[in-house]
Amino acid sequence: MKIFDLHADLAMTIHKHRSEGTQAVLRNVWHDRFVQGEIYWTAAASFFRGEEDWEYMQNLVRMVQDDIRESGWKQILTKEDLNEEAEEPTAIMTIEGMCGIDKDGVQRVEWLYEAGNRIGSLCWNDENALATGNWGDPGRGLTAMGKDVVRKMNELHMIIDVSHANEKTFWDILETSDQPVIATHSNAKAKCFVERNLTDQQMRALAAKGGLIGMNACNSFIHRKEKKQDAAHLAKHARYIADLVGVEHVACGFDLGAYYSADEHHDLVSPDQAQNFIRGLEKEGFSEDEIKDIAYRNVFRFLRQYM
Repeated sequence: MKIFDLHADLAMTIHKHRSEGTQAVLRNVWHDRFVQGEIYWTAAASFFRGEEDWEYMQNLVRMVQDDIRESGWKQILTKEDLNEEAEEPTAIMTIEGMCGIDKDGVQRVEWLYEAGNRIGSLCWNDENALATGNWGDPGRGLTAMGKDVVRKMNELHMIIDVSHANEKTFWDILETSDQPVIATHSNAKAKCFVERNLTDQQMRALAAKGGLIGMNACNSFIHRKEKKQDAAHLAKHARYIADLVGVEHVACGFDLGAYYSADEHHDLVSPDQAQNFIRGLEKEGFSEDEIKDIAYRNVFRFLRQYM
């Protein structure tokens, strides 16, 4: 089953391998594992923890651009680039955290868009000049500049990602944005109570606005018990969310640990293991059509409408 993965920390692995002398990292290191796992469309996320400046952000984004080009991968920049018949991996560039935007917010987010990024979160877990993440002050949400950036992203049709936003920022974004938003890599808090997962109220509001929720394979977001941190229990998050708000709002956003050498040892850490999640969906009783929707068709429909 083909898969569209809404969140992959590829900038981290690209940076590591290129610093060691490997070029075309996506082709030379990861390509075969993507094909084996049938991940034919993947986010290429540039991740920023909170202390990086604007120059660093620009340099990392350019590095991702260069590696996609050198690897010979196709890139999703417009709706016309969305090809459900793809037989080779395709990348969509995304931003995880915008801490480098400490001034000139509208101009800088426009630069990110023009550089190829089509999805972006305003913060990681940090507090920055735009928004507040899960480690920040729970009473602090979007700033005035953050609201300007949200409006500019709407104008550009750059999709807003609310994963990592604290609840105040989440609600501020939903109120400010004229367009649906997505949580690229967040699970259900009712199934695993950690700050990064979403409450039922958040998921209902996100779905009511037409958004998507990508299932996150990070072990600590799947289950509190280590022996249940696996693809089968991630599929139970998908079942819970589908029953709560509809299967049309469920997608994949695996956040696979292999890209950043996470100390995880379950059965959904690397792209070659992605079909384990599909098998988990089958065991949860999803039909073949519903599994195709979760695996890639929901994302295609969303991007064709809002990108």
